[in-house]
Amino acid sequence: MSVMGAAERAELARLKQALTLAPLLEAAFAEAQTGAKDFRDRSFLPNLEKVLEIPTRLQLSARGLAGMHANALRFLVNRLRWEADVERHPEILDEDVSDPIVVLGLPRSGTTKLQRFLSAGPQLRATPAWAMFNPAPFPGEARGSPAPRIEWAAQMMASVTNTGESYQVMHEFAAQEADESSFIPLANFNYVMQFITAPDHEFLRWARSADRREPLTYLKHMLQYLQWQSGGRRGRRFLLKNPGHTGEIAEMLDVFPNASFVISQRDLATTMASSMRMMGEIMVNSIDDYDRCRMGDETAEYWSYELARYQAQKAALGPRLRIVEASYSRCVNDAMSVAREVYALANLPWTAQGEASMRAWEQGNPRHKLGGYGYELKDYGWSAERVEAAFGPIATAWRGQ
Repeated sequence: MSVMGAAERAELARLKQALTLAPLLEAAFAEAQTGAKDFRDRSFLPNLEKVLEIPTRLQLSARGLAGMHANALRFLVNRLRWEADVERHPEILDEDVSDPIVVLGLPRSGTTKLQRFLSAGPQLRATPAWAMFNPAPFPGEARGSPAPRIEWAAQMMASVTNTGESYQVMHEFAAQEADESSFIPLANFNYVMQFITAPDHEFLRWARSADRREPLTYLKHMLQYLQWQSGGRRGRRFLLKNPGHTGEIAEMLDVFPNASFVISQRDLATTMASSMRMMGEIMVNSIDDYDRCRMGDETAEYWSYELARYQAQKAALGPRLRIVEASYSRCVNDAMSVAREVYALANLPWTAQGEASMRAWEQGNPRHKLGGYGYELKDYGWSAERVEAAFGPIATAWRGQ
């Protein structure tokens, strides 16, 4: 490990100063170009202060600090622009987004394939990456013409995915392709998934004690905003995907009372090995020389906690929970049969046009089209037996799927 030079120390100090409340808010007010000098709803600001404590405990690299600053600034700017639009157009908050179809499942369990396959159907409203990064239109952008946001997302993704050896192979980023909705609840600054890119255990303990309905309500507002921008509901329901929703199905139903769910169930030893590899690709953007065994421990603990939460909530919800449970092999190799179950559960009519659209997407996106990659639990100090002990009976139930 090289000794840090004076220039590097100065850059870290500059970035840490930028990641304090007053400079960050000042930058947000300037960039948003709404004329606002404060937020109309300040309730999220204590959460932001908690996030800004992370760099005081976690040794983030300069790239990690810059990424955290860019994300926090973007979240604040989008919030300011949304507040300004809601003041001019209060009807935004009347948009009905109560009944999304939500793809659940741990990372690396086929959820991206399932989301994008289902999103190809014209009856569902997708969540393209550009919209998840910037739900608010840029200044001067014509309503319904998001080309500037699409271009921004394409440039950002090219920059991020080029920093890791194989991140784009593991999860293809494309500005107009459906992607996770996790980027939006992060903007409430009290969402547990903040831990994924900045693994600070003190923040995680605090976020786990927070009311998860708060960041999910912010997600609801942004979905209303996006639906309004595109001309209203027009008979289409949102199709969401976020591994984080797996452990919060009760809170999702509180915020989206007519939601339907589909979960991809994959062998947990395989899932964890792939997730640990993915965490390595993420951590290269945040922390230099991150210990692999620590990465493995944190990945398994985080997702075993969420999956235990899922099981408890599923049992408590009983018949209120409308869910399709599908094996990974079905989601990857027979997604059409899963889609038919999802449509039946959600009371959506099955059409030849929709089936053709999904088949066309699948033909254009074969598995591993960007290449393959390897992963093994032992590289992170883990084994299949240890995964089964950490996750309990559900690991046995999902074994081999």
